[in-house]
Amino acid sequence: MSNERSGSTLIENILTKSSQIVSVGETYLLGGYIHKVGPGFTWDWNCSCGNSLLECDFWNKIYRHLNISDPREIKNTKIIYPKRKDKGRQKSKNDEVASLMNQIYASVFETANCSIVVDSSKKAFHGTSLYQNSPYNFKFIYLKRDLRAVTFSKQKWRKKYGAKDISLLKLLIANYIHRLWCFIMLRKVNKKDVFYLKYEDFFERPQQTLDDMSKFFGFDSYEMPEFMELVNDHTIAGTPNRFEKRKIKYDAKWLSNVKKHPLINALGIILNKIG
Repeated sequence: MSNERSGSTLIENILTKSSQIVSVGETYLLGGYIHKVGPGFTWDWNCSCGNSLLECDFWNKIYRHLNISDPREIKNTKIIYPKRKDKGRQKSKNDEVASLMNQIYASVFETANCSIVVDSSKKAFHGTSLYQNSPYNFKFIYLKRDLRAVTFSKQKWRKKYGAKDISLLKLLIANYIHRLWCFIMLRKVNKKDVFYLKYEDFFERPQQTLDDMSKFFGFDSYEMPEFMELVNDHTIAGTPNRFEKRKIKYDAKWLSNVKKHPLINALGIILNKIG
């Protein structure tokens, strides 16, 4: 569970370096990737292996295990917070998605022969709904990053992809509201099932944090990788940077930018402290 631009793809990639762990990426987007709609158009909705979700060997094994002859039978994989006027119908749709996701997890466990599956979908309501309807030992990593860093990173990527211009102030407030939403949703989760992780703290003591995660989730400890890179991964979505081999290091470029915006800087510091 995290906001976008908080480092979830990096944490996911580090965890896949364990032989006991397989990541499937942001599976709430699986339906969209199969039908090539929604987020993912910049890399043609391909699996991280480079193949489409119709051609990827890994995902085709999952479809066969699900007894699905044509993956396009899978349409909706998002659990959406129901609006009051549509609550009954949306709950029925959400129950169907939860059932499908549990079947997908079962298929991944079976075909990948792993003990832990990482789903980096990030969405708070989606995740907590699965938590309440899963036969598995479902746990969360709640990843928080400095709100100023998230704000400037989002602005950069919005400009890169020609998205509608939004002021830094609106982005900052939206990111803070997202954090409050995560806090509300986590009330539905037993505290013993949540690993709280700050992006900045991770880079202060990466090996210790990774060791702490190994104890919490029950996988064998291993050496912190030096690079973020794809190695036989078959994940959905994530930061575009995942396609390049990159040295794992703290990204502090946003610090120089935030100093040019004293109001955003001051407000961000305050919101970080109270949230």
